[in-house]
Amino acid sequence: MLKLFTKRQSDKSPFQNWQIPVDESYQFINNGDSIQFVSADESRILYFSILTVTGNSLLPGEILVKMPSSVTRSDNGWQFKGARQGGNEVLACVFTFTNESDEARLKELFTDIVYIGK
Repeated sequence: MLKLFTKRQSDKSPFQNWQIPVDESYQFINNGDSIQFVSADESRILYFSILTVTGNSLLPGEILVKMPSSVTRSDNGWQFKGARQGGNEVLACVFTFTNESDEARLKELFTDIVYIGK
């Protein structure tokens, strides 16, 4: 019997097109559709998720990226939110941190994220 349609399994990570410069001291957590990096003392948690924009979208990914990144006070410290665009992907980033002195380091990490896809 011929198989006209086959389901392809992909072992590729949805994050393969992004170079995220997080050092090995962070614990890596793969949530399937998102990833997290947690510092050893849990004072910094870095969350990443990808949105893929296809077709003639009424909400182009550029709109999300044009919104400036922001830092706000939260119950347990601070929260940095930002988005980067590459190809047809938008990388949503949320960093929570308890030490205000980490803000500059996390903003630099965000700036250093690079899209390496085609």
